[in-house]
Amino acid sequence: MKHKYLVAIPAVAFASLLFAGLAVSVMSLKAIPDKDWQELKDPAKILGGAATKQFTRLLNQHFVLSPTFSSIERGLLWNVTGDWGSGVRGGCDDWLFLAEELEVHPDREKSAAFRSQLAERLHAHLAARGIQLLMVVVPDKTRIESAHLCDLRRPDRFAQRVVNWTGGLKDKGIATLDLTATLTQASGEHYYRTDTHWNEIGANVAAQAVAARLTQLHWAAQNQGGAVTLNPVRSPRSGDLIHLAGIDGLPAFLRPNPEQAQVTNVAPIAVASDDLFGDAGLPSIALVGTSYSRNSNFVPFLEHHLGEPVANLAKDGGAFAGAAISYFSGATFRNNPPKVVVWEIPERMLESPVTDAERGWTKKLLD
Repeated sequence: MKHKYLVAIPAVAFASLLFAGLAVSVMSLKAIPDKDWQELKDPAKILGGAATKQFTRLLNQHFVLSPTFSSIERGLLWNVTGDWGSGVRGGCDDWLFLAEELEVHPDREKSAAFRSQLAERLHAHLAARGIQLLMVVVPDKTRIESAHLCDLRRPDRFAQRVVNWTGGLKDKGIATLDLTATLTQASGEHYYRTDTHWNEIGANVAAQAVAARLTQLHWAAQNQGGAVTLNPVRSPRSGDLIHLAGIDGLPAFLRPNPEQAQVTNVAPIAVASDDLFGDAGLPSIALVGTSYSRNSNFVPFLEHHLGEPVANLAKDGGAFAGAAISYFSGATFRNNPPKVVVWEIPERMLESPVTDAERGWTKKLLD
């Protein structure tokens, strides 16, 4: 990654040129009132950086090119100060992490307990229909790739979070899988450096572990495929944390170097019917979860290791229960229920604030 002080000069020059050119081209569109400019004349604000933020706010408010100015401010802050923004934290050796993984939420233990009760009620609801449930927890990137945190500190109180939560479910007779040991023991990097998600190495070993757990529980057939050969060819990839930091629109020489990632072509498992949820060829396993289940070939890998298709109902940005609420409340589940449900959950979601949607769904499960 370029050192922030080495890129400061070209970054300032680049930003200055853009500010000047854009200002000249849009000044005639709509003038900023004099009373607003008065706020920029305070020397303390200028020296403290407040004037820069206020100037950006005025541009956003009065000019039609507000996204451009916001992007310039974000890129300038990163290049000059190394600031990744509120949602991203920088480790070392080009590694980025989601700030939320380091955040201690208020009432975190109550939130985890609520979600444990929610899982218990769903388990009972599914068991009454003869449907099995496997709860799978994906450990935080900051946990598995902790060697790359460097100056970042992961709170010690998170150390037993997954063990405690899955242990509570086990005590209630609910099948669980904590992927921490799987991802820790396998060699190599298991998450993308500039992305929230696991890479193909991590997704593949996780899929193997899920398939093995389902087989152990006798919830899947004993017809797993062989080992998956990952594509050795790597190509540049810019992760979602670069986008979250707001610097993906900068010229290449002002952005962090893209990481090199592999993309493997995994042959899909054939379904006996053209209709995925039709009466014939219905997948017996349904997967609900988050973007982890939609990245890095996780589901294709899982299907390969199981030797059977999996209905992927996961959702990007689904938080703890977004995909589950949508699936279990919809016609697909009501009319064509599966035999097994795999619910994938990111560790950081266990203690995040409980949403109104989760509370409402929990009440429905009691009906």
